[in-house]
Amino acid sequence: MHALLLVVLAATPAPQTWSFDAGAAPTVKVSDVNGSITVEGTETGKVSVEVRQEGSAEKLASYPVEVKQDGDTVTARLCCGPCAEKRRDCRSPPDTHFTLRVPRGASLELSAVNAPVKVRGVVGRQEVSSVNGKVELTGSTKELKVSSVNGPVSLSPQALASTEVSTVSGDVQLRLPAKADATLEYSTVGGSFNGKSKSLGSVTQRYGAGTHDVEISTVSGELQVEPRS
Repeated sequence: MHALLLVVLAATPAPQTWSFDAGAAPTVKVSDVNGSITVEGTETGKVSVEVRQEGSAEKLASYPVEVKQDGDTVTARLCCGPCAEKRRDCRSPPDTHFTLRVPRGASLELSAVNAPVKVRGVVGRQEVSSVNGKVELTGSTKELKVSSVNGPVSLSPQALASTEVSTVSGDVQLRLPAKADATLEYSTVGGSFNGKSKSLGSVTQRYGAGTHDVEISTVSGELQVEPRS
């Protein structure tokens, strides 16, 4: 039993870590295929990145990660082949998990394939592109733009700003902050809004003065809006 445990531990690479002084409002970009992206906002001026990969040494060598800083921009990505080459064929990469702690005022650009995305406590602008994975954003106060092919989207903003969400078959849940001020437009081909089926059309709902535009579109997904008083 102990020998087996030692073998398993030896086969599991230690996480890689980086830390950057990036100021109060950096731009942070993350791109991943297979694994997960988790981002937490903090009160520090640092961006810390931890990457954990699962797989054989041979496979990990074929799919390295690149983490770097250029001015106030920090980029972390999984490379399909040598990072210096623009190779787009990314077949069966190892599970690669990115965990980041960033300043609360950071702006995020996240891209994921077969990887859930979870962001908590970041108030800056956020743009997320996802294929096959849940997207969960909590605590935002600036613009949100989310594109999902197949996976649910859950938004719980601290304060509402301009929001744009599009999914193919993913359901969308929007928890409005107290005293929300927005004009929501939902368009769909064959989805539903708060449990009521809609087909090939749009629904407009106003909250408060309707100042901020919230545009949500799905092909077959459901939109569930939960207002808070």
